[in-house]
Amino acid sequence: MPQAQASHFCQLLINDGENIMPLNVHARRVVEPNDSLSCEQIFVEYLFRDNNWQSLRLFPHRQADGSIAWYAPADTLPASLGAEHQKYICEVFPRLIAEVQAGNWTMLDAYVDRMIQYQCQFGGSKQASQPSFIIIFGIFLTFFALLFLGNTKYFVYLCHRKKQK
Repeated sequence: MPQAQASHFCQLLINDGENIMPLNVHARRVVEPNDSLSCEQIFVEYLFRDNNWQSLRLFPHRQADGSIAWYAPADTLPASLGAEHQKYICEVFPRLIAEVQAGNWTMLDAYVDRMIQYQCQFGGSKQASQPSFIIIFGIFLTFFALLFLGNTKYFVYLCHRKKQK
């Protein structure tokens, strides 16, 4: 798989049982690059060989209690997940593999984009590190207030100086 597509694929998040992290972080923990292939390329090659992708917990689902569980394609999926989601989780990797075997990198990227979208939509959107709109807007207003006040003081200073001359 080309480097660009391997890197794109490794942007997906994985739940390793303890943490949720991008696949590229996980790949760098378990694989060393060689002269011709990146960690991501080696890791993706391993995943697609012999169905090693089946145990990857890439698919989040919000539980009734509000918590989020992550599932792998080989997991027994709960009925609460719904038939459409179960079908997607079970079928997306065989389709990805078909695109890899055909060398159809544009379609592979489209599938990966859809998987990233799925993770964003069903994995919960609130992260502690994301600043809220109110905080960002407050910083924006503060910046412009300081800029305006600073320029106003400078303008008053220049006007006062001109009057003295």
